[in-house]
Amino acid sequence: MLRNIGGNEIHAADRFFYRIGQVAWLPFLLFGLWFAHSGYALLDGRLLCGFRAVTGLPCPGCGGTRAFYYLFRGEFLKSLAYHPVVIAGAAAYVHYMAAIALRRRRLAVRDYSRRLLVQYDLYWVAAVLMIQWAVKLWRIFV
Repeated sequence: MLRNIGGNEIHAADRFFYRIGQVAWLPFLLFGLWFAHSGYALLDGRLLCGFRAVTGLPCPGCGGTRAFYYLFRGEFLKSLAYHPVVIAGAAAYVHYMAAIALRRRRLAVRDYSRRLLVQYDLYWVAAVLMIQWAVKLWRIFV
């Protein structure tokens, strides 16, 4: 599904994810700020991992809540230490939104018919997720 603008093409998936990114950033930012400054304290002790409770092992997402908390408190190294996917996901979001914005700005000047592949950002974030989980499991068993 392509839209042709002045001889250039914009792919429907790129438009779709860009629109979601435009709409979602403000509520996500407000929630993150609330969570980092009062929400985490309100929910302390209620955010338990069901996977860990049943198996005794960390799930791929364990540490994500604390990483999200530290990201919005501006403590990026702590966020990275608890769960690197939070930082990787934020970086992927910024990369994708900037790439689409630049593409839209330059659309009339250059041919940008090559599609931005959002799945590549998702692949590297998924790779970071699996690597961090493997490291957590390695530390338990070795």
